[in-house]
Amino acid sequence: MPRNARIFQKSICYHLLNRGVNRMDIFTNDLDRQYFLQLISDYKKACDARIYHWVLMGNHYHIIVELAFENLRAFAGGIQQSYAQYHHKRHRTSGVFWQGRFKSKPVEIGSYLVACGRYIERNPVRVGWSELAWNYPWSSAAHYVLNVKDGVTDLNPYLGAFTAQDRVRYGEVLLSGSDEAIIRETVSSRVIGSSRYARTLKTERGRQRLKRGRKA
Repeated sequence: MPRNARIFQKSICYHLLNRGVNRMDIFTNDLDRQYFLQLISDYKKACDARIYHWVLMGNHYHIIVELAFENLRAFAGGIQQSYAQYHHKRHRTSGVFWQGRFKSKPVEIGSYLVACGRYIERNPVRVGWSELAWNYPWSSAAHYVLNVKDGVTDLNPYLGAFTAQDRVRYGEVLLSGSDEAIIRETVSSRVIGSSRYARTLKTERGRQRLKRGRKA
């Protein structure tokens, strides 16, 4: 089956996602999650990336990252390869670990970026693991609501100065899930963003690319 072309520009936000093969758990315990976060931190520095939102679940992860397209494979692929090697060694597993290559969707900076961030932070709430998203220790939610410095999360640039009142408002919307509909509308789309944003992308040599001079 042919692979879908990736969408890229000089620097763009991506929603990254992958699962364990056959939906198997990729995190057995908190030590595994801590190691995965350390890999994110290491590759973030190596690839000059910024991490705006993330969550680690049982059999999958979500990361919203901003970086140059040429660093995308090194970032996501590097994390996945390193973690698979770690998991095989620590848990004495073998064989294919991930459900194919990582998935990446460009995310429009603005309301879509914020809504997508909160959408993935609500994962533990939707599956009943936590009543409050910011009480789940393996996501960026606590960084935004409680100002917890987790060593991974960079402030979403669309949120501005992000005052104490902004944190309260962020938590209220995160609790209600009132902006999730904006993300559900993009499930079948190649991008997470408005139709106008999608139209700024054009095909060039089999890949999708922002028109010259346009920025996300």
